[in-house]
Amino acid sequence: MGSQSPLPSVTTKTVPGPAPSGMGNGLFATTDIKVGEDVVHAAVPFVAVLDTPRLDDTCSACFGKRQMEAGTELKACTGCRVVKYCDRTCQSKDWKFAHSLECSIFQRLKPQVLPNNARALLRMVLRTSKGKYTTQELGIFTNLETHIQEIQEVQAHLDRINLTSKAVKNYSETDMTQEAIMAYAARLDLNSFNLTTAMYDRIGLYLHPYAALINHSCDYNAVVGFDGEELYVKAMRPIKKNEQIFISYIDTTTPNEVRRKELSERYFFDCQCTKCAKGTDTPEDQFTETPEDMSILEIAEKQALELMQQASTSNGKPEEEIKKLESAMRILKQTSKWPLTRQPYASLRDQLIISLLSVNNFSKAFLHAAIRYLRIDPVLYSHAHPIRHLHAWILAKLAIYLSQQGFESNSKEAALIQESGLNFHYILWYILADLASRQLESCTVPSFRRLVAANFAQVHNEFKANGMDPSTSKSIVSAEWKKLEKLVQVALDNE
Repeated sequence: MGSQSPLPSVTTKTVPGPAPSGMGNGLFATTDIKVGEDVVHAAVPFVAVLDTPRLDDTCSACFGKRQMEAGTELKACTGCRVVKYCDRTCQSKDWKFAHSLECSIFQRLKPQVLPNNARALLRMVLRTSKGKYTTQELGIFTNLETHIQEIQEVQAHLDRINLTSKAVKNYSETDMTQEAIMAYAARLDLNSFNLTTAMYDRIGLYLHPYAALINHSCDYNAVVGFDGEELYVKAMRPIKKNEQIFISYIDTTTPNEVRRKELSERYFFDCQCTKCAKGTDTPEDQFTETPEDMSILEIAEKQALELMQQASTSNGKPEEEIKKLESAMRILKQTSKWPLTRQPYASLRDQLIISLLSVNNFSKAFLHAAIRYLRIDPVLYSHAHPIRHLHAWILAKLAIYLSQQGFESNSKEAALIQESGLNFHYILWYILADLASRQLESCTVPSFRRLVAANFAQVHNEFKANGMDPSTSKSIVSAEWKKLEKLVQVALDNE
């Protein structure tokens, strides 16, 4: 069982304490923790706001949780028309939490909408001024690192924090000093999380001072997820009593040099974790063979990254984006020594799947999702990792679509799938059965688990209604799975 922390709405199996190797404070396990169990659960954020583009399509109170479950139509706040809510329940909840303090400010600023970090800072300053935080919450928050000296050495960083702080000081009409607001802004900048949906799509930024005490390791033992406004930190592997909890602040599937540069520039520290100590002697840095000429690989990587950047700035032209991503992948493949799992190859495929879905190219998206599921994720992520479960879910949803809607005409990918003779119903059953069986030991959040359970039950019941039970037909399921593995190999050969 978790123990109640001194902070409101936080349940945890940890306690703060001084961390070794100059890492300041950290969180340490008060008991043995199993894979998939909650390490920290925060029911209410210190602050959480949506990214500006998501203000139109996501509820500013439940952060999409009730939308996912009920598909509600959002209604704008009648005062500011900036934030939207599922219904009066969500609106009333957010009004009491903070919106009553900011609504009139948003109205005065129309048609301008403050960026997410300014809205978050404004909320924190207003809630502090009105005594909405407890002494314990503010105590932990004000003890978080600001790295203000390092920030002052990076002019662009300093200018951004200065500008935001001055604006918030002006809009809030608070008695807080400019320096105090700047310190708030610096803590927000360094300690906030990417707020995501239960499906792990980024929608905003989130801060909780207790969760912010968790230190970084590229060889992390816990992972963060969100279910509406609730934060979950779950154990990625068994954690022993008194062991320090580590999460990753960045994408740790990237090579050593990329990780260390990002951590230094974004978080102002030189990572000393067990993974970084191995240098380039890790799977993330290795090629399929010892490269004879590193310059060829460096040129290929540079070209691929440039195309990836161009694709992300293609101004809403998905077809153009797809071409650039496929070109980047071809460049890496042509070097022959570049493994599927070495970045940026894996990220290019992730981006390509999203782009293909946006133009309803489901057959091609299915092939890439199957490659990712079978060949990439088992190398990059552990069984418990939520990203691996999300990717399996996407493959299952594509299998559902193709089994119900059929294939696009004049598509070589569709022809390839049809030639394989793949039975999508059995493939779908297997993926969902595997997902459902692993949810208790996964690091996914409750809404995602419920979604998996409900979909598996539906698919399984449809089989039984037709007098079949795939759980007793292992040879049939196995034969279909071999077809999928063969299809993936053919698709890779054709890339």
